[in-house]
Amino acid sequence: MELIGKFSKIDIEREIISPIQIYLMNLLNTQDVVYNVDSEVVNEINSSPYCKTLRFVSERKDLCQAYGRELSKSAIYYKKPFEDICPGGLALLSMPIFLDEHTVVGAHSVAISNTPRSKFSVYDIASQFNIDAHILWDAVKKTPLVPKPILKIAREQVISATELMSKVLNRIYTLKQSEATMAKKYHAIEEIFKSHNISK
Repeated sequence: MELIGKFSKIDIEREIISPIQIYLMNLLNTQDVVYNVDSEVVNEINSSPYCKTLRFVSERKDLCQAYGRELSKSAIYYKKPFEDICPGGLALLSMPIFLDEHTVVGAHSVAISNTPRSKFSVYDIASQFNIDAHILWDAVKKTPLVPKPILKIAREQVISATELMSKVLNRIYTLKQSEATMAKKYHAIEEIFKSHNISK
């Protein structure tokens, strides 16, 4: 782990965070991205045909990626949540991921709203992303609406999921630190034995 001020550069393991992201996407069917402290993507899950179309089919797939990264940078730097409307018309919430009370290790960004359902809005977005409006509208129709009761608790679910990520990462880091300390102690004892020519 490399400490950078009150930011911490650690390896966020995809296998650890992915189940939490999948749980959220089973509720929201949108987009979930986890970034490390440098705002590099650790893991990205796109459950929505709409998000997948903008992210992987459009000629301006960089728009979503760049916007999400900038929002994550703000969450990491200021150590607080940021919410805004992404270029695809979805409400995007970016939360800092803490290793402890003061140390940030990354950000968790999740789309927490339904896709635009107005043809005018969708066609305007299609123009921005350089994609055929009919293709994007077809993706909208294939994207299920998130029930209103779920949308009402979406923000709380993202907050809870991010807190869970923080707790899991903290626990793993603490265990690794303990293992490293034990290894150093063992090595020190081994050196003492060797220096006194005491066989093991």
